[in-house]
Amino acid sequence: MIYFSSFYLSEDQLINSPSRKDGIGEVTKINLRIDGCDLIHESGIFLRLPQAVIATGQVLFHRFYCKKLFTHFNVKRVIVSCVWLASKLEECSRKERQVLIVIHKMECRRENLPIEHLDTSSKKYIDLKADLI
Repeated sequence: MIYFSSFYLSEDQLINSPSRKDGIGEVTKINLRIDGCDLIHESGIFLRLPQAVIATGQVLFHRFYCKKLFTHFNVKRVIVSCVWLASKLEECSRKERQVLIVIHKMECRRENLPIEHLDTSSKKYIDLKADLI
């Protein structure tokens, strides 16, 4: 059950986030959040998701890292989960396969790697799908 008292974060919770307590600098944290939201936005465009779904994915991403450490959870895996879950929440669902393939291609492009097709029978795809679920 969702309670309003746990939905909003206090200023103290925002300032003393788990990542800050773990020693991650404010600039690094902001850059990780910006990059995460950019990737969610771009993947939403490629998946032809409505803006409401993209915004929901970004909110889920921010809310997750208000409570969890950046060092304990892989940002890219969290992004995949946020996009997929947002599409389900906003009733504009995309298949796991579609989300994984689009985000994989975007990661390759961002890291200046050759864009390769993510084969659904490959070990990498199976691992990514297991992380998503």
